[in-house]
Amino acid sequence: MRRLRNELGGRLRVEVKSFVLIAEDDPGRRFREYHRAHRRAAADQDADAPHFAVPPVGHPYPRSSLPALEAGAWLRAVQPERFDAFDLAVFEAFFGRVRDISDPDVLAELAAGVGADGPALLEALRTRRYRPTVLQEHRQALECGIQAIPAILVPGRAPIVGAVPYPDLRQALAGSLAESEGGQRIERRAGH
Repeated sequence: MRRLRNELGGRLRVEVKSFVLIAEDDPGRRFREYHRAHRRAAADQDADAPHFAVPPVGHPYPRSSLPALEAGAWLRAVQPERFDAFDLAVFEAFFGRVRDISDPDVLAELAAGVGADGPALLEALRTRRYRPTVLQEHRQALECGIQAIPAILVPGRAPIVGAVPYPDLRQALAGSLAESEGGQRIERRAGH
């Protein structure tokens, strides 16, 4: 989104929200061919796309998406200026290096890597302080008709859902901004 904000001259305003993909904590969750196929498709979409590691079937998969979403909500509340870097670090850890982003220690390490307070994040995760925020944002997304991620809400239009090729996404957002007066808020629903 940073690239889009730069290309669209700062007219694009992004508000990140949580979308829970895996609510239950399942320590036996493993990568399936389904996951591998989606990673291959994403990697093949764009030469400038980030690296997508494709682990073997049976490799451990994150137990739940709640810890990463809670960590993101904590960063947005406590150190919003570090959120974009943290969000990118979580993305790269999961998709590029196949790290377990449901592990609080991994999340604290990633937070510290972008200059945030890792021990404070661990405490927020331990107390589940930001879980109500995450669950409320998830309910709001469902009320808007969001069923999958990534999803981008553009005022007055149907949501843009899925791994849309960058040129198509840029064209849709630029067109929406051109039609709006002063560039209304566009929201992105995030989920890990």
